Amino acid sequence: MIELIDVRLDHPRGETPLVEGANLSVARGEVVMIVGAAGVGTSRLVAAALGEVPPAGGRIEVMGRDVGKLRRSSLRLMRRRIGIVPQELCLLEDRDVQLNIVLPLEIDGIPRSISITRAADVMLKLGLEDIADVPVCELPGSIKQRVAVARALVREPELVIADHPTSLQDAAGAELVCSALAEATVTAGVIVLGRDPALRAIAERRG
Repeated sequence: MIELIDVRLDHPRGETPLVEGANLSVARGEVVMIVGAAGVGTSRLVAAALGEVPPAGGRIEVMGRDVGKLRRSSLRLMRRRIGIVPQELCLLEDRDVQLNIVLPLEIDGIPRSISITRAADVMLKLGLEDIADVPVCELPGSIKQRVAVARALVREPELVIADHPTSLQDAAGAELVCSALAEATVTAGVIVLGRDPALRAIAERRG
């Protein structure tokens, strides 16, 4: 699903490279966790994998294609096959939980009946089924984060990139998020970036 070959990511201010000589391969059915302290470049690695930031060296292949050589139109199509949980959740605050989750399917032109069924399934996994019609602006950060995870998974993507997906969760919430990400491996390879102690403990327990 994704492969990094000798990737180097330079610091945006020209300091020591954030990432150098990175090699990683994640296939369907795998969950890989990348742990890094604040400021070491995890979010920049996400941006590079999506073609938003070119690597200073090496290459990144997603679904067999060199991201650095794709045109914008091809990148847009590729991103539709990726579920992304960003650190900045980028939710539509004036829309309710269900409408936020089905948004990627609306973009894809999926019939509403199918979209609602998929959204209901992923909301159940993340403990959101009772608040489907609640506006996002009324929710605490921990719930918003789980909505963002649900939105990333609703497309049943081939690759999931989750950037600090449990940073706002308590222990129970972290378990819900990690279980949902683990279930996504039926169709996807999953990369989780984070340093949350609860997330690391769950990763170690799950191997």
